[in-house]
Amino acid sequence: MKNRLSLSLALYNSGVFSMNRVKPVQQVLQPIKWAIAIWIGLTLSLAARAATEAVGSLAEAQGRVEINGAATQAGAELRLGMRVVTGAESRAVLKFADGQIVALKAESVFWIKNYRYTNKPEENRSATELLKGGMRFISGAIARDNPEAIRIDTPVATIGVRGTEFSAVLGSLCLLVHQGTILVTAAGKTLAASAGQIVFVLDADSPPFFVPAPELRPHCYSPQQDDAPGTATTVGCTCLALLKSAPAGVVLTPTAEAGAAAAAAAAAAVGAVIVEKVRKEDPKASH
Repeated sequence: MKNRLSLSLALYNSGVFSMNRVKPVQQVLQPIKWAIAIWIGLTLSLAARAATEAVGSLAEAQGRVEINGAATQAGAELRLGMRVVTGAESRAVLKFADGQIVALKAESVFWIKNYRYTNKPEENRSATELLKGGMRFISGAIARDNPEAIRIDTPVATIGVRGTEFSAVLGSLCLLVHQGTILVTAAGKTLAASAGQIVFVLDADSPPFFVPAPELRPHCYSPQQDDAPGTATTVGCTCLALLKSAPAGVVLTPTAEAGAAAAAAAAAAVGAVIVEKVRKEDPKASH
């Protein structure tokens, strides 16, 4: 006991237990605070750099084309967060770093929400949204290497691509697949469509369904008519507008041209088919 007491006194006198040898908590935490601050700064810097880096360019612009509210011309760079708007009788072709192409028809609005293309396929992604109008979409390297990384939103449905070329127009939503496969999701249901198939989505609360050829040729509704259009007329006019307004000037591959020809042939071949579901819901629909 006496030896232990002597050792304790010796240690105290040497300053080991002296209060001035114990660092205040703030001094201990200060280096940690600096490390966190530096990490946050680097993260924000990288995020800001990514936001300012070009992800593509405006390959073509005809008529009135705006980016974030300012008139622009072909050659303008595309960056995250930008909204591309086409005016009446105008069109624009957007080309992204991975080769993805979006051709916008007149009076369209397209939003680049998220995009990343590097030499690491697992980190690449493309999230965009067609808010208004119509477009022709041709997928690039991201869809080839990692199809799940592509997402195209619209007000009524979400579109996934699997090495794809398709046209889409909003009113409701109608899509025509020229090549490859698309996945259309709305109201909790997903529909896979291949080359030559047409998909229609009435609104965000309605599931997608295929549109056979007869529905492309009803008498289209005029705003001056008193009676609201039937389901078949709505489907037909929306999809007919798609086929008439698909942006021109996009170079089709022979495969895509064959797909479009196959779609037309299929439409002609089933000209006498009646969509029973639509007819039952709307007995007044045109035949």
